[in-house]
Amino acid sequence: MPSKAQAPGRKATRRTGLAAAARLLSASLSDGRSEDPLILLWQDWRETFASSQRLCREAQRLERELAGKIGFPRVEIPLDDPGRPSAVATDARQIDRVLGTAPATLSLRRRLKRDLAAAQARWDAEAAAVGLTSAVEREAAADRRVDKLLKTASRTPARSIPGVIAKLAIATEWSELEPDADGYPWDFIRGVLADLTALTAKEA
Repeated sequence: MPSKAQAPGRKATRRTGLAAAARLLSASLSDGRSEDPLILLWQDWRETFASSQRLCREAQRLERELAGKIGFPRVEIPLDDPGRPSAVATDARQIDRVLGTAPATLSLRRRLKRDLAAAQARWDAEAAAVGLTSAVEREAAADRRVDKLLKTASRTPARSIPGVIAKLAIATEWSELEPDADGYPWDFIRGVLADLTALTAKEA
């Protein structure tokens, strides 16, 4: 297994490869040699992926600021355990799981659920006011677009070697963010194998 000390070098190599691929694909677009649909798809992917990352950072920033101002919506559940005087609940079901459903805890559970609902209502109102709700919605929409482009890229046959490079560039950039995502990069690798086999067969 490679040592962790090698990781920065591998990351630099990937970024160098992505930069070289971007130069080649951008040149294909600028001089009109972009008949391969995967090159145009790469351009769309690159813009959409960058937008998704910007929106993610913006939503995270707004969430941190709001949490620092009013705290996340939650309540503390008092416990009878001296070693653990309380537990935290962020969901009404957690209150029932911790306290049970015995009649003796009914009054406490109702109060805690009211307090939690009030905290959640305040969070929702503040989130809408500072733009967090809108940012999260825009991020989710961009993520859906990214996922759609990924699936399209993995299934679209390349018509040229630059098209194969475009497909690999998309897979490489995505795998840096989501190395354990289901299907990636194997869907792309299978697609690239099929592309290279078909292109080679045409030239034979």
